[in-house]
Amino acid sequence: MRWQDKYKDKLLTAEQAAKLVTSDSEVLFSMMNQPKDIAFALAKRYKELRNVKITSHWVEDYPFLHPAENPEMAKAFSIEDAFPLRHTRKEVQEYRINYRPTVFGLSDGVRQLDENRGRLYHFKDFFFLKLAPPNDAGYCSFGHQTWFSPSACKTAKVVVAEIDPDIPWVFGEYVHVDEIDHLVEAPVGGDAVKVDHAPATSVEDWELSQVIGVNTASLINDGDTIQIGTGTASEAVKSFLDDKNDLGIDTELIFRELIELKRRGNITDKRKNVDRGKSVASSFRTYEGADSAIPEALKYISNNPGFEFRDISYICNVPRIAQQNNLVALNNALAVDLLGQVAITHVGAAPIGSPGGSLEYCIGAHYSKGGRAIFALQSTALNGKVSRIVPRLDAGAVVTVPMFYMDYLVTEHGIANLDCKNIRERAEALIAIAHPDFQPQLRQAAKELFGL
Repeated sequence: MRWQDKYKDKLLTAEQAAKLVTSDSEVLFSMMNQPKDIAFALAKRYKELRNVKITSHWVEDYPFLHPAENPEMAKAFSIEDAFPLRHTRKEVQEYRINYRPTVFGLSDGVRQLDENRGRLYHFKDFFFLKLAPPNDAGYCSFGHQTWFSPSACKTAKVVVAEIDPDIPWVFGEYVHVDEIDHLVEAPVGGDAVKVDHAPATSVEDWELSQVIGVNTASLINDGDTIQIGTGTASEAVKSFLDDKNDLGIDTELIFRELIELKRRGNITDKRKNVDRGKSVASSFRTYEGADSAIPEALKYISNNPGFEFRDISYICNVPRIAQQNNLVALNNALAVDLLGQVAITHVGAAPIGSPGGSLEYCIGAHYSKGGRAIFALQSTALNGKVSRIVPRLDAGAVVTVPMFYMDYLVTEHGIANLDCKNIRERAEALIAIAHPDFQPQLRQAAKELFGL
């Protein structure tokens, strides 16, 4: 039978797809480009279902994410979240949603063959995702928001894919129509390209970030391969790379500015020794506010063999990252103490996010020949009322990156190189790039803690 005929036989409506889910089952939704019509249809079945566990990174908002507001859904659905975002932070902090701390590189579907390993994304009863339309051979691209979808497809008992023509065909990962159990065609005028998830940045924060961007760019050399994590401070470097040559991209997230640098020839990927000639990522960050250049960037990556979008477990694999020479990992920090311990995922004891690929790229960069790991942060928070460089992290705070892997820290006040420095030297270097208003307090604390 031709794949085109199988395609027709597998078609369901969104409501029919949601009807597949049974009580006591485990359900996974793709991280980005979620099939919202199926999720809302599933939410409407709360009176019929019991004990359905639903997992994703919740970039979209649904009624079942708010059990306090929708208590009638609590018996039907329990929610798992590995990346608290704006729709779920409150519920995670109130223990109404189960927080599942993890790092991406450990969830490849192979490690999960061992039943003693955590199965956050794998071996689910149902997996719902979006795909680009099939090509002439019947293969669907996972598009520009790949994340964990390829490996999750391989292990789920039932895979339901919504085919959305707004999702670009990109190179990297594919699945054949034969490997999909059911298909849903996306509604006309779908929302595959989102532009409204980025938090607003104040003018003052933006101006400070530009200084951080200039400082960070001074640590990047021609021929380096770079990874940039999300965050105002870490992302600022994007605007200051146009004097660099022969850069490579190996990153969890690729940004519109990096795609433009590749178009201009600053990024060639030709000096990479892993995935040479290709910019490799797992996601194109399209949620950057009303950026009119994003549709043009999507056209550029579509059917472009110079870009590959891979499963996040491939991207965030530490041994693979370490093989890439001159790998520069650049990520955002929330707070750093005078030992050089980095907090990324929590404010105090409250979870507000995920490490993403920051920890794995940081470690991989340390083992990369010529590699460097850079963290960036604005020196203060709350309109200058508190320092982000602190004597000690708050009680209950979670250390994402231990001091042993802290390499460079960049603020608007300078750069601290902590590699192999002793405790007093580390404190001195960090105080030097803290906001001047807080330096006396930090020096006093360092004197009491370390005899500085």
